[in-house]
Amino acid sequence: MATSTTSTQRRRPGRKAEDIRLVWKEQAPEAVFAGKILADLEGALTGLNESTEDLKIKDQARSAAVKTRDDKLAALAILLRTIVRGVQGHPEHGEDSPLYRAMGFVPFSERGSGLSRRSKAGTGEPGANGKAAA
Repeated sequence: MATSTTSTQRRRPGRKAEDIRLVWKEQAPEAVFAGKILADLEGALTGLNESTEDLKIKDQARSAAVKTRDDKLAALAILLRTIVRGVQGHPEHGEDSPLYRAMGFVPFSERGSGLSRRSKAGTGEPGANGKAAA
């Protein structure tokens, strides 16, 4: 056995129970402790192992469901991008139409240039550049 039963390291309860089961089975398989027999411990360990396996299966199913959802979100994003570009290029609607605005976009004629100019700072007055006078 690779691990010592007198190890000072903390062990998870399942691992600790497995270690106790092995020692009990090897050294005193017929003994009764606090009204419990070896089969009681083995039954509890079997239940724990089944629950652990069930959780692993459910984790994998959840992971697969998240991947499916993410794939559908990506496909929806592509579809929306295609539709918006279709509205932009449509002869009756285009990117300057009320439909385009209603979809949540800024019409072309209302867009700013994006250029921003710095304000003139340092006019000689204390605090004119936004800093307090020392």
